[in-house]
Parts: sequence; structure tokens; C-alpha cells
Amino acid sequence: MLQAAHRSSIEIKDSYDFYVLALKEFNKENLSEAFLDCDRAKYELTAAINDAKIRIMGSRFHSMRTLSYFFKLYGLYAVVFATSAVALFSILIYRFSEVTVLGVPLWSSFFAGLGSSAQILTGVADDLRRYGLASRYKRLWYMAIPILAMIFGYMAYLVFGSGFIALNDNSQSQEFSIMFVCFLTGFLTKWLIGRLSRMSRDI
Repeated sequence: MLQAAHRSSIEIKDSYDFYVLALKEFNKENLSEAFLDCDRAKYELTAAINDAKIRIMGSRFHSMRTLSYFFKLYGLYAVVFATSAVALFSILIYRFSEVTVLGVPLWSSFFAGLGSSAQILTGVADDLRRYGLASRYKRLWYMAIPILAMIFGYMAYLVFGSGFIALNDNSQSQEFSIMFVCFLTGFLTKWLIGRLSRMSRDI
């Protein structure tokens, strides 16, 4: 919370001082004082956020700094990006489903991109459910996930669409199965990145 406030140009000195005191008391195993200092740090942070708001005719409204703080804290940048990506990939699937590149339909990449967008939204929701704030999707690295997912989706079609791995004898059912595999590949992009990174280190 302090990091998000500092990055949004909100004054956090008083809150940070009490946060440091809370850590010191915690290390001394003086838990009662540590909790008191932690509560005071949260109080000072809330006061700093309120001071950063705009005052108009006696009322306070969110400023660009406070909006930036909440966007960073709750991963709303990732939510907006992923929601926009869902809309974009849905349009691409609808408009360009028949386009192929080297015999591979582009919907394979688009379905993977759709899956990666769902993975980003799921990750943010899981962070909020567990911690009450976004812990994994604070930086812009998640913007690379849909691009990598499109590559993985294209390759997934090459593997499953070529008959190298048989899914179903019925052609229509097989196509639907490949769509699901491409979506699942996109959803598991983060996991695939981790696996490939480990493989590259081991080589």
C-alpha cells in the first residue's frame, strides 16, 4: 500500500515512519506495540490519501493521484487491459476466423489470446480474494502475455490440428476440441513461460 501511494506521488512519510516502528517492535516480539504502530501507519496513510483529494465547495473528490493509487493497488490497469483484450480477440475471432497463415487458421492464436486475457483477470481476482490487493499484476509485464499466448496457440494448432495428437474422429468435434486446446494454452501461458524458462536454463 505504501509503495502504491509513493508511486502515485502521495506523501507517505508519517505512515512509513510508523510502519518502520511496527517492524522494529515486531522483531522485538512486542506484538501489542507492533499492531498499534501498524494501525497508526494505516491511519496516517488514509489521512494522506484524503489530503491528496481535490476539495470543491467543501467536498472531497478523487484526484489523479488518488485514482492512480487505487488503480495500482487493486490492479485495475490489468483489469482494463485484459477486458479490452477480451473485446479485441472476440472481434478478431468473429471477423477473421477464415484467415489462415501457412495453412493454420488465425483463430487458433485469437482463442489463445482470449485465454490469456481470462488468465490475467483470474489472476487479479485471485489476488484480491487472497490479499485484498493486487500482488502479481502491478507491472506492465502482463501486457506481453497475450502476444506470447498467440504464438503458443499457433503452435498448439500445429500439434493438434496436424493429427500428430488425435483428439476426435469427427472433423467438427475435432475443430471445437482444438479451439478449446488453444484457449487452454493461452490460459496456461504464464505456466508455460515458467516451464520453458526452466528448460532453457537446464540446456
